Amino acid sequence: MSSPIEEIKKRVDIVDLIGSYIRLSKAGANFKAVCPFHNEKTPSFYVSPAREIWHCFGCNAGGDVFRFVMTIEGIEFPEALDMLAQRAGVVLKREDPRISGERKRLLNLVEDATKYFSSELLENSEANKYLYSRGLKEETIKDFRLGFAADGWENLLKHLSQKGYKPEEAAKAGLAILSSNPDARTKFYDRFRSRIMFPIADTSGRVVGFSGRIFNKETNEGKYINTPNTVLYDKSKILYLWDRAKNDARKENSCIVVEGQMDALMSHQAGITNTVATSGTALGSSHLFLIKRLASKLLLAFDNDEAGETASKRAYELALDSGFEVHVINVPEGKDPAETLALDPVLWTGAIKNAKPVIAFFLDNLGKKFGGDLHKIRTEARTAVLPYIARFSSEIEKAHWIQETSKVLQLKEEPLWEEIKKISVLGRGGNSFTKEVKFVNVDPKTRRHLVEERILGMLKWKAGLPFGVGENLKNLFSKENSLMLESVLAGNSDFETELSKLSLEAELLYGDADNMEEEVKSLVSELEREVVRAKLESLSEEIRKTEAAGEGEKLAQYLKDFQDESRKLNYLWQEAKLKK
Repeated sequence: MSSPIEEIKKRVDIVDLIGSYIRLSKAGANFKAVCPFHNEKTPSFYVSPAREIWHCFGCNAGGDVFRFVMTIEGIEFPEALDMLAQRAGVVLKREDPRISGERKRLLNLVEDATKYFSSELLENSEANKYLYSRGLKEETIKDFRLGFAADGWENLLKHLSQKGYKPEEAAKAGLAILSSNPDARTKFYDRFRSRIMFPIADTSGRVVGFSGRIFNKETNEGKYINTPNTVLYDKSKILYLWDRAKNDARKENSCIVVEGQMDALMSHQAGITNTVATSGTALGSSHLFLIKRLASKLLLAFDNDEAGETASKRAYELALDSGFEVHVINVPEGKDPAETLALDPVLWTGAIKNAKPVIAFFLDNLGKKFGGDLHKIRTEARTAVLPYIARFSSEIEKAHWIQETSKVLQLKEEPLWEEIKKISVLGRGGNSFTKEVKFVNVDPKTRRHLVEERILGMLKWKAGLPFGVGENLKNLFSKENSLMLESVLAGNSDFETELSKLSLEAELLYGDADNMEEEVKSLVSELEREVVRAKLESLSEEIRKTEAAGEGEKLAQYLKDFQDESRKLNYLWQEAKLKK
């Protein structure tokens, strides 16, 4: 009987799994993508269904389905096991919740809080009336698990206590606050009180935090309060409804970003399901990196107030720096997306359909703001349009928008290009991903080591072919790779992970080759030359040392050996030329 891990691997299609996180395209028998773990423009990330592995040849990350989930979700193996078991329909033996890992226990606590808030909403008619008045339907409220935190200092804490959780755990999950008053009746109190609760889920749909909206206009408290950053929730890396929007974002190759939870909910209710919202923070580089894995077009819809305008400008900069095709949804004056949707969903779908490229949007706004005052339009364009054009990485895109801007400003293109050059010199533009994404340092390898890996990959990939190079290779391979060579020649499963990666690389490099045997022999010949070259380097160092020490007899021998190896290398080169 297979273990749960083996059973999960059998049931989880690696292409389907990884394709739910990033945009994959077919590459022969494999699939490729831009790597989600480092910044690159040319895809070097590959998925092999036959080997059930993935590997990035740019940053050297790779592994199986478990390693992918652990890496992309930032979680440990036990949690990845739980996630994939649920996906595969594999039942795992349950451990005692009182002794399970902290992260898992906090996830359970937050899930219990979500259920509690949902049940409380059913009991509060005023909160329901408010949600209905905003245009939400009953099925939407249930489906998106909206809830209510009643007024009171310990309502949730008492409920969680009955479930076996400590107040300290609720505080770690961001649901309780440690009182600063030493005379307080209770040490901890509920963070959310008299608020409509919007559960915020991670990429996999697990609730990790909340946004609480006040609905009583008489209060002086903030309109929204959010879960602070915890071990589960990082507002800079989570988008509201991304877990529900990601599949449609991938299908549409576009994602709509709005400011508030109500905006996103109403958009989903209207069937625009590639919509997400930021939660308690501005749209940042990590949010954009998340979206860029699946979609290259970004449609932004921010409020028309001053705060919305400030947030949108920074978002436009980051999105352009990140390589998105950026469009702006023009929300009707005085309305936010939720209000527009409540009034008439057709207005919202129309606004999305008519979304303009960001530079065209800026140019239109200048005309509206200054009418026919060409001097003011030109003056404003220097700071309101040109810096954004400078952020395009494509020179073709820059040229197009310089041309369009020159028409609006009624100027020749040359002075606009000069301004763009000044902006570039000042350092505007660039790539926002590089500021936040950690690159994996790949150890530099000698040419010999790389050739050995190519040979190992070919032998593993085409194990049935009679290459006839085994014994010769044993004398040529370095100590570091000799054990892997013995394993692949013997056909055993030692070093399976590393050899599978090398096999995939060989398939990608030599998949179109007409004669595999000749390719292997060519690699072996190259390895022979690299072995001789390594000897020459070693002899050069010995010659330098003995010459400095004045050891004439040793020096003569080293010089003779150097000449012999040089002749050998020359012979190998001539032999290689004749074969070509």
